[in-house]
Amino acid sequence: MSDRLNKFLARAGVASRRKCDQLIREGRIWVNGELTTNPAFQVRKEDQVFYNGKRIVIEENLTYLQFYKPRDCLTTLKDPRARRTIKDYFSGFPYRIFPAGRLDWESEGLLILTNDGNLTYFLTHPRFEVEKKYLAYVSGAIDQAQIDSLQQGIVWKDTSYHIRRGKILQRKGDISVVELVLTEGKKHEVRIMLDYLGYPVLRLIRNQMGPIKLDPGLLPGEWRFLTPEELTRLQQMMKNKEKGEMAGRIEKDDR
Repeated sequence: MSDRLNKFLARAGVASRRKCDQLIREGRIWVNGELTTNPAFQVRKEDQVFYNGKRIVIEENLTYLQFYKPRDCLTTLKDPRARRTIKDYFSGFPYRIFPAGRLDWESEGLLILTNDGNLTYFLTHPRFEVEKKYLAYVSGAIDQAQIDSLQQGIVWKDTSYHIRRGKILQRKGDISVVELVLTEGKKHEVRIMLDYLGYPVLRLIRNQMGPIKLDPGLLPGEWRFLTPEELTRLQQMMKNKEKGEMAGRIEKDDR
């Protein structure tokens, strides 16, 4: 039994699969004492894989949890400027875990952390179109027509941005609360789109990724393991998406 090298590295928690492709092509991965630059290289159980001189092994104890990322915290495990990172909340955790996706410094809310590279790849790759739901508090009285216009999208600095859907939840004075659903995961995309419309974001909370909702019992900086029911829903979603992709490829080949 074997695995593609990029998939093996992602499962081991080295990085996302796309990042692992880059590491391989940069010549930073060795297998059985030989430099390997092909992401599709088949890794067998007995093979020894090294990254930056350290042997990489698959962690058998797969772990899944949800974390309420607070504001003023980086979604990374190390920062050269010694700013607060999510690792500060897991310093005594027994397994190496990493975030499936990111939230920027000022944003807060749901992060899924795991050592399952396949799940991370599924949640973060745009091709799977996993929905992420955000609650945005903005300055100004935005209207539904403006939110709907974001479904058609905008272009800012040669990059396109769009939402899947959105709605106004509340207006109070000069503050509006809107819910936006996105699938791509581009950097600062919610803030960029709302700033483009003239409504600066005052507070941004991610409250759902795929079928996983932010636990209302968690305070910023707190976490809990995913329940068996949550994990089952995630795995079923992955299976359905993969089946859909396979059916699409078969239909295309039959034309």
